[in-house]
Amino acid sequence: MFKNIALSLCFIMASGYGFSYNTVKAQTPTPTLVPTPTLKGSASGTVTAKKSGKPIKRAKVSLKSKELNFKDKTTTDNDGKYVFSDLSAGNYTLKAKKHGFKNAKKKFELAEGENEVADIQLKKETSDDGNGDDGDGGY
Repeated sequence: MFKNIALSLCFIMASGYGFSYNTVKAQTPTPTLVPTPTLKGSASGTVTAKKSGKPIKRAKVSLKSKELNFKDKTTTDNDGKYVFSDLSAGNYTLKAKKHGFKNAKKKFELAEGENEVADIQLKKETSDDGNGDDGDGGY
């Protein structure tokens, strides 16, 4: 109560000397909208020979998305494995090729933050040399 009287007296005294005051209303700051980070995904898998199931090392693997204007390529490791990371959600086409095998492709849709496992099997190109060997060994 004494505070209010003292403040009122100060105001009356200040007004008597020609002082004026402005009331300042506290404003709630407008929140800044921060975009939610988009979760990136990945595509990985193994390229193998269709008949034997053996991994195919050094196969060329490409990944494309027309809608995202995206393309990338890699080569499989000694275990036939490949990885594409930091991918946006969308539709993709994965292609694999290796000399002596028929090219193969696989289409998939990647959701935000998803990790797609897309294994691909390559079929050996036929070359009937009469020896009965399917040529499916030692890649």
